[in-house]
Amino acid sequence: MRAWLRARGWLLIAGIIVGGGAASVGAILTANMVEATNTAEFCAACHEMEVFRETWAESPHGTAAKGIVSAICVDCHLPPAEDGIVHYLYAKGMSGIRDLTYHTLGIEPDWVANLERREEYTMEESCRKCHLDLVAPEIPLKAYLAHRDYTIGQTTETCISCHSNVGHGNLKHTLTVRNAARTAAAQAQ
Repeated sequence: MRAWLRARGWLLIAGIIVGGGAASVGAILTANMVEATNTAEFCAACHEMEVFRETWAESPHGTAAKGIVSAICVDCHLPPAEDGIVHYLYAKGMSGIRDLTYHTLGIEPDWVANLERREEYTMEESCRKCHLDLVAPEIPLKAYLAHRDYTIGQTTETCISCHSNVGHGNLKHTLTVRNAARTAAAQAQ
C-alpha cells in the first residue's frame, strides 16, 4: 500500500509541475495576444474599420492629438483593465468575436444608426480613468458648471453624450459621405 501511495505521490507532484508549466505558458501566450491586439493598427486591419482609424487619427484623442489625452481603441471601447481583468478580457473577447463574425460573414452594420447607441460601444469609466479633474479652474464656465453637475450626480448627461465627437471627430458626416459615394457608385454600374 505504501509503495502505491509513494508512486501516486510522484505522479501528483509531476502533474502539479506539468500543470503549473502549462498554466504559465498559457498565461504568457494570453498576455502576448492581448498586447498584440491592443493597437489601432490591429483594430483597423479589417477594411470595415478603416474609416474609424482615419477619423480617430484626426480626432482630439488620435495620433494628431492637439495637446489632449491620446487614446487608442481599447482605451475607450473596452472597460479599464484595472477595474477587473476578467471583465476586461470578457468584453475584449466578445467584441472580437462580434467583429470577426461580421467580417467573416460580410455583414457591415449600419454605422450611422449605431451612432445613436454610441454609449453601448464607449465606456464611461474609461473616460474617467484619464480625465480625473473635471472641474479644473482653467476650463470655461459653461464646461465647469456641466462637469460640476456631472460630478455631483445632478445630471443624466454622460461624457459620451456631451463629447460625442472627441474619439472620431465628425464621424456621422464622414460615414454619410462614404455611404453616399457607395450608393452613387452602385447606381452607376
